Amino acid sequence: MTRAALTLFALLAIAPLDPGPAAAQAPVRAPAESAPAFEVGTVTTNDGVTLPIVMTYPASGVNTGGAAILHLPDGPGISAVQPNVTSRYVAGGLARLGYTSLSLEPRYTQSYAFSRFDDAINDVRAAVDLLQVRGFSNIVLAGHGLGSLLAARYMAETADGRVKAVASFAPSTDLAEAWRAAMGEEKYWATVESASKAVSTGGRGEFIDLGDGLIFTPASFLDWYGPTAKTSLTANMAGVDKPMFLAAGDRDAAVPKGRLERLKAVAFLSKQIDLKYYPGAGHDLTAARDPLIADVGAWLGKLNLTPPPRTVMTIVDATAKDGTPLAAVLYAPAVGADRTRPAILIAHGWTSDIMRGAPHWLGQRLAQHGYTALAFQTRASGFRGVVKGKLEDIPQDIAAWVNFMSARGHTNLVAAGHSTGALWFSYYLNETKDARLKAAVYLAPMRDMPAHARTAMGEDRYARAVLEAGEAVRDGMGSSRLINTPFPQATYEDDPRQPMVLSVPGSGFTYYYADAFLSYWGPNSKAVHTRLVANSPIPILAVGGSRDPLMQGAYLIQFTQAAGPKGAYIFYGGAAGATNSFDGYETRLTDDIISWLRKTL
Repeated sequence: MTRAALTLFALLAIAPLDPGPAAAQAPVRAPAESAPAFEVGTVTTNDGVTLPIVMTYPASGVNTGGAAILHLPDGPGISAVQPNVTSRYVAGGLARLGYTSLSLEPRYTQSYAFSRFDDAINDVRAAVDLLQVRGFSNIVLAGHGLGSLLAARYMAETADGRVKAVASFAPSTDLAEAWRAAMGEEKYWATVESASKAVSTGGRGEFIDLGDGLIFTPASFLDWYGPTAKTSLTANMAGVDKPMFLAAGDRDAAVPKGRLERLKAVAFLSKQIDLKYYPGAGHDLTAARDPLIADVGAWLGKLNLTPPPRTVMTIVDATAKDGTPLAAVLYAPAVGADRTRPAILIAHGWTSDIMRGAPHWLGQRLAQHGYTALAFQTRASGFRGVVKGKLEDIPQDIAAWVNFMSARGHTNLVAAGHSTGALWFSYYLNETKDARLKAAVYLAPMRDMPAHARTAMGEDRYARAVLEAGEAVRDGMGSSRLINTPFPQATYEDDPRQPMVLSVPGSGFTYYYADAFLSYWGPNSKAVHTRLVANSPIPILAVGGSRDPLMQGAYLIQFTQAAGPKGAYIFYGGAAGATNSFDGYETRLTDDIISWLRKTL
């Protein structure tokens, strides 16, 4: 993971505890301030190079729900803070539309004479990593001139799924071909021969001067301009499979007429490419800055990368009945909480926590749609909590959070549990019959745990584990004797209505103290999810996917049938179906949950 040398903004903004009431309609995005905010900092690559960056974002703050634009500058010597560079004025204009930009100065801006062009791939990856750490899941590469070549080269080399689209302003020439045409065949091949001899003899060799301050060592010259160089934009465009926006001024000598069309023709993997020529604009496109910014904004909107309504995230605390302190993250629309809508309590999955996986992205997306959500911890949060935690202790933790939300005026509550978090809610409802919970959404709901353990471990191994745990509890060592036994992942029969697409099952181990093991996995455990959900009085929605090895489609149907007429399910199937974490299904899943809530409540 990239080491970011500057903390630019926090994922969790400390905000007033109660954003206040709001009208019942969906929140409307507030207009961004006219003057953007800037942060100057650095990022360090995995190979130890520290590079300058400039963050540009709305004065109202960073909105991680929208796309982040990563700007890559034109050739050597270009700075992100210079006047009239696209990375500066486009980033400023997009900030007024609500977007955050990161303008990177790759190593070629300073050390091009001594480095390979592909070394800059590490620079782009470092910046993408930084944006991901800051909370962005949608990233757009925007390269100007040479930066457009770097963007295409990065995508052709890495196929980075975090990058959703690519914009090219004044697209680069094909470096070797262009210099060869400008210098002529004789000079080109003489320079190549001289550089090759220098490289073969070792040492740095004499600099090769291309004019206008562009000097290279023989090795770097061959890497950038040699006959086998990988610096052809035309060749690299064929490896880009993302939507693209290509823009150029009609007075740019570096982008001759028809260049954009030729680039589009070779980018056969991309399903959507938009072209735009700007009359009267040159290479820096400053004569068309306003229409360029407007067109980029419209293009991003067409790709559904527009920043959604802003949210407020607040860290809050509660105390369980036995005095156990608990924490949560409260997600609310920035325009204020609408208490006429249901509020959603989100329980994380096994070994997870509120800052990992579904709780964060689901809470944020629900708030963007106008709902208040609370992603909460229990005493079983995190790996250490799983080792020690018992199912019987969970209800008082959930009760603390239900009381917390009720005290804030949210009387129409919905449970949303992921994996074991779903089981926790089912157990809570079974034990308390709490009428404040009106519905439940179960993401990859946990199986019937005793039966799951018996099948996965085999009867003999399971019996020995139960005996060992029982003896430990009898001897007063239930909270200190670790039950550590193989727990192979069993293969379960599919239901032809919901076929799975799974690799060969792996194996694991139990890692629970004896009383925790018996609480969840023992033969007398109450963690029988189908029985619990059958006793639940509220409507439930269960969601699963074809690539989840922990919960196959057959069980999803069985679980929903156990819930009776009040149960419904959604299955994301096929070869590209959902995994247990629902990676890539975040937006679709949120939309499906909201649609179900509107029909159900």
